[in-house]
Amino acid sequence: MSNNASSLVALHGLLRTTAASAISCHNTAREPQAGLAERLLLEAASDRHVLAALAAYAVSCEVEAPSRSGAIRDAVIARTLQNNCLVTVPDTFVGGEVVPAFRVGAFLCGEGAFKTIQIDPWTAPWTSISFWDAKRISVESGMALLTERQALAIACNIMRQPINWTGGAVGHGRLYQGLHKGTCEGPQPGIHRSTCLSERRWHVLSNGEVIHDVSGNAYTWIFDDVQGDADGIVAGPFPFNSPTVDRIDEWLYLSGAGDGPSAGEDYSGEALIRGGHWFSGDVAGVFHLRAHEVDRVEPEIGFRVTVPG
Repeated sequence: MSNNASSLVALHGLLRTTAASAISCHNTAREPQAGLAERLLLEAASDRHVLAALAAYAVSCEVEAPSRSGAIRDAVIARTLQNNCLVTVPDTFVGGEVVPAFRVGAFLCGEGAFKTIQIDPWTAPWTSISFWDAKRISVESGMALLTERQALAIACNIMRQPINWTGGAVGHGRLYQGLHKGTCEGPQPGIHRSTCLSERRWHVLSNGEVIHDVSGNAYTWIFDDVQGDADGIVAGPFPFNSPTVDRIDEWLYLSGAGDGPSAGEDYSGEALIRGGHWFSGDVAGVFHLRAHEVDRVEPEIGFRVTVPG
């Protein structure tokens, strides 16, 4: 039995006991509540409000009933991770090599109950988090930070789709840049829509899947697997043959693709961040790249994860 299933079975038993105790203390007019536990468990599979209520209940009973609280907590975490919205990025050529297909969050990671990674349209990006913490939390959740090669694969794939250009054809107009004009006061959940048409937040991949906030809203920490060390930190100047600085397949940032460093620039000891944020202005874009101190936290920097399989 999976950990998720075990947690839900445990939660089922605990809620049945709780419901039974409550019913025995009330008159028969309250007997319809006997099915409450079962309904909660069924609805929790798809209803975020039920999960939030169960999480609050786990916190409330933590002192009086720690075993019950722990079981509910585990079930909520497992269900939250299971419900995360993911998309598949297909095999994509980057710098003359194929980046194999991978699964990635359709949105930037949000902070769910019990500091669980929650990826959905309703949760605002989890920002003010350091590179180290984003990396650690990703690993603890069975996920991984988006790598530099994967980020480039997403950007290259987006760039080659006509629907992602304001003119309806590749190279016509500008690539949509997401939230970047300062029309909001902080990172927004996926359901937020800008009143400015040029701030469209979603891009379509070559397989028809839709990914959000690759450009704008909030930066995402990147694990550098191109010129980085074993920890994903930039380890030296960008080589001339690095796909990170190779502009052969990229459009100028003036077309909305974003700007970045040139060969020879040295961000050693820092971690890469990509995309831009809600007030980056015209430099925001799917290829936009900066670097930041790994220990610092900023309200405009979040993270995106990939999932095995």
